[in-house]
Amino acid sequence: MPKAAADSVNCSWPKSQFEMGINIQRWHYIELIEFRMSTRASDNFNEIMRFVRFITSCVGFDVYDPNFHFSAVTITVVALISMYFIFTILTIAKEFHGNWMFMIQASAMSGSVVQACAKIYMGVSSVETVSKLYVQLNQNYTHFEKEEDARYSMALLRSCHKLRRFLVLVGISYMVGALGMIIVAVLASILTGKLYLIMHFHLPGIDVNTEWGAWATQALHCVCIILGGLGLYTGDMIIIVYLMQSFVYADILQLKVDHLNALSENQDSTEKQLEASAQLINIAKWHQTYTRFIDQCNDMFSVLVSVQVTTSAVCIVITIFSLLTSDWIGGYCYFCVLVPNMYLYCILGTILENCSEKFMYEMYNISFYNLNPSQQRFVLFMLAKSQQPGAILLLGVMPLSVSSALQVTKSIYSITMMMARFLQK
Repeated sequence: MPKAAADSVNCSWPKSQFEMGINIQRWHYIELIEFRMSTRASDNFNEIMRFVRFITSCVGFDVYDPNFHFSAVTITVVALISMYFIFTILTIAKEFHGNWMFMIQASAMSGSVVQACAKIYMGVSSVETVSKLYVQLNQNYTHFEKEEDARYSMALLRSCHKLRRFLVLVGISYMVGALGMIIVAVLASILTGKLYLIMHFHLPGIDVNTEWGAWATQALHCVCIILGGLGLYTGDMIIIVYLMQSFVYADILQLKVDHLNALSENQDSTEKQLEASAQLINIAKWHQTYTRFIDQCNDMFSVLVSVQVTTSAVCIVITIFSLLTSDWIGGYCYFCVLVPNMYLYCILGTILENCSEKFMYEMYNISFYNLNPSQQRFVLFMLAKSQQPGAILLLGVMPLSVSSALQVTKSIYSITMMMARFLQK
């Protein structure tokens, strides 16, 4: 066979199974892109929001509705929260008898209830802002998915995928924690014949030492744990949905800058110069929109994230103390909920910080020397404005980030070691 013919034959087939595998992966990747492009980004976002609003409706706090008002479900949830505080205080008063350790143990789950109160307050007091931002985000998806550049739709779909995955992970953590607390306590009670309460409070007038009283108390504890986990997840969903949209703002800005750079390469006519200037103004408006979005999120969530991080840290310390001094077997599962609960908002804060830094870096990616002097002055103005990236403040003094959570973790470790030494004495 001639050499040229042999080369043509060799080039028509993969030279190894490795290359064949690479080609198959490429084909699957192309099919995946085509499938995603056939799905509208706004439909994906609306599908996620239907799930979010269904969960929020289950606890009576669909604050995405501008006409939100208290319903029977809302009143029931508020009544359960009030009942927890009243029954816990009565139980402490009955069981205290100089045992100060029980008072600390009984307050182990109070931090989660305080978080629920903070989330209810945030949702009810910010109904107008929450609903307006929801409409704004929906408009972002419906507007940019119509762009001729397919990368806009891909960026929106990627954002939906990240949001869906984050919501699922947080939901699984709550579900595993709540079901774990219930199953472990119930199974331990059945197998050992000894009562292991899921929570610490007792029902007034019911003796937990009797079989009927014990299971009646356990049943009420199960209802409180399930509704409590669902309520906490509802509050987290609101902040997750909004802070995860920082990916959309950052990715859209990157595409706008790419378009500006393409326009700036050829400004040999007045029409093209005007088009590049209009794109510069478009980028500046988009940056202002993002800045206002972060400011609104900070106004809504700054108190909530401060309460969540501080109460989670305190509850971690109290739970460790309870595990060391009592037989609260459900505390192990509760501890596994508290740790990701404390880090959740800090991770979201880090995501927000990274996207804000991406805004600043994209400003530097503008082809500065391809612009005319007036356009260059405008870019310098935007660079100055982008030097202070938006962030949510923790306790009003430090940015919400994973580094802040690590500082809190160090404090928890120090307090735990002091507490362990105290108990040993």
